[in-house]
Amino acid sequence: MGRTRVRWGMWAVALLALTVAGGSQGRASDPIETVPSQTAAAVYIQEWGQILWGLVTNQTGTQPASFGDPIFNPDGSVTQSFTAADGTQAVMTFYADGSVRIDITLPNGVTQTILQAPPTFDGVSRTTTNWTVSSSGGLSVNYTSIVDDRETWWDISDDTTQLAGSAVLPGSLTQTFTALTAAGRTDLQSTQSDGATFTLSVPLAFPDFVLPDFSQEASGTYSDPGFAMSLRLTSTPANPSRWAALLFDLGGGLTGTFSLNNDFSGFGQLDDSSLGAQTLAALVSWTQDGDVQVYLLSGQDFHMGPAGAALDFLRYRWETLTALLAPAPGVSRFSGRLPRFREMPRLRSGRRNAPRILRGTPLRLSPTRARAASTRVPSPTGAGPRPDSRWPVSPR
Repeated sequence: MGRTRVRWGMWAVALLALTVAGGSQGRASDPIETVPSQTAAAVYIQEWGQILWGLVTNQTGTQPASFGDPIFNPDGSVTQSFTAADGTQAVMTFYADGSVRIDITLPNGVTQTILQAPPTFDGVSRTTTNWTVSSSGGLSVNYTSIVDDRETWWDISDDTTQLAGSAVLPGSLTQTFTALTAAGRTDLQSTQSDGATFTLSVPLAFPDFVLPDFSQEASGTYSDPGFAMSLRLTSTPANPSRWAALLFDLGGGLTGTFSLNNDFSGFGQLDDSSLGAQTLAALVSWTQDGDVQVYLLSGQDFHMGPAGAALDFLRYRWETLTALLAPAPGVSRFSGRLPRFREMPRLRSGRRNAPRILRGTPLRLSPTRARAASTRVPSPTGAGPRPDSRWPVSPR
């Protein structure tokens, strides 16, 4: 009896070693084992789609975005309120030195405070801005944006912009990230302290390069200590103005084909063609909050969750002003949904490429103000102010 137990234990250890070895190559002994990694990737798509472009806010909102009247404060700053389509509320205060404070209240009651330091200019083409984000839930984010206007300050389309920073959750989990925008494309890499790495390369819509170009395919990768996979995001004929299909290739004949809802919940199937003919391994669905349901052909079904700390980072997702004010996918930023800015006297004299500081005051949009000239306002994601720019500025 003792020998039987020993042999069983040795066999189990060997099986575990084979499973781990197969998983490290992106191929599981059981296709169902890949579901947590696939849904983790879907969670990071939702998280970064909101951080960079405000996709969740605008795709799920039920009310028109609105601005309050500007308030001119005794210290020379200007404050204005904003309500996003999903009910997120923000109070934005713009200071004469170019710094900004944004107090945000999310629909679930969580508050976030964003502080932008005064931008610094190198005298040629590069503007550097430091940002901090704090949350009532304990989140802390620090990042830097570097914008290079390529010495064509009047043309936003050729700018290059890099975001680099880190986020720390209350439980000390960390996320470091870089997002580089150049030549009409944003390339993101996010690395988590739990060992997961997520990348995404997204073409942006011409000519302003503000939002993803949903007519083109976005691609990326996800890897964690168990699996590595590639992914593709596309629109569909029924939903041409958003990502509506998510496709995974895990290697070894395993693929995932899923539909995405506008809130980034999803459903679809996991297929296995490792033995030749493609067979359905399972049906999978997940909610916006990451609750995963798996349905087997045997009639069984069970719950699971995304791999690693994906849900933790989703729960503490931070905002940017650019994402908060982004128009709904497929809507031009010149559509009239956004405020423009009245021209004000310069706060600082200088040549054409003087440091980019606040020169104007935000005004609530009205038909009589639609023709008002706009001014330069710093972007929290570093696109940089431009003459005649309208909000939102490019998330680059």
